[in-house]
Amino acid sequence: MIRASTAATVVGIGGIAAVVSFRHALEVVRDNGESGVTAYLTPLTVDGLVFTASMVLLDAARRGDRAPMLARVALALGIAATVAVNVLHGLAHGPVGAVVGAWPAITLILVVELLMGMIRRGRQSAEAEPESGDVAEAAYRVGDDADPPQPVPESAPVPVPALAEGASTAVPEASSPAVPATSGARVPMSAEVRPARRTRPSGDPAEVRAVAVFSEEIAAGQVPSIRRIKSTLRCGQTKASQVREYLASLDSAARTPVTATAGKEVLS
Repeated sequence: MIRASTAATVVGIGGIAAVVSFRHALEVVRDNGESGVTAYLTPLTVDGLVFTASMVLLDAARRGDRAPMLARVALALGIAATVAVNVLHGLAHGPVGAVVGAWPAITLILVVELLMGMIRRGRQSAEAEPESGDVAEAAYRVGDDADPPQPVPESAPVPVPALAEGASTAVPEASSPAVPATSGARVPMSAEVRPARRTRPSGDPAEVRAVAVFSEEIAAGQVPSIRRIKSTLRCGQTKASQVREYLASLDSAARTPVTATAGKEVLS
């Protein structure tokens, strides 16, 4: 609302100042030998130069380029010409008349520059948000593309040679480091699940809602992007980054590999 009312006020005042400045310049041009269509078009070249130079500077700022020197010179020349023509119109009425005559031109220049500055800042603010979001998403993509942790390979069964006939099959003492063996026995493998890495408890409503919304993707090993989190949860960049970090921790905890260790078997 504030931005719209400011823009409307700037355009309205600029239009009034442009009309007054045009009339002053038209009278000066007529008093100095021009008439007809030429007299009407000449003042437009002065104000048009100011507007064109301002638009070139605005375009350079929007693209992030350095402002062209020619545009700066053209803007300065147009401002000087506009003020000079209006001062000449009021100079016949003394110093006060010169100031009064110059005021519409000064107002027009300031209004145009204020409008250009407001547009320039609005474009820069609009472009800054997606850029920071793209950088953050690129960093997360690098993390997603990295090789996942490789699971620890299971150790192969250890064959135990058969005992000779008449050999004792008694179970050795617990303190004995030797591996008990029977005829043709193999040491079985028992899977020992390593406890999953604990994640911090979440009391944030946004994180709780994100877990509920993106539960299927997390179960499939996929972490949603920051842009999608922002769109779904309707939150800002910082909150979306925090939520994605939390979801990524849940996904990495779910991917904790299972290790295998050799089990013990009581020999008969």
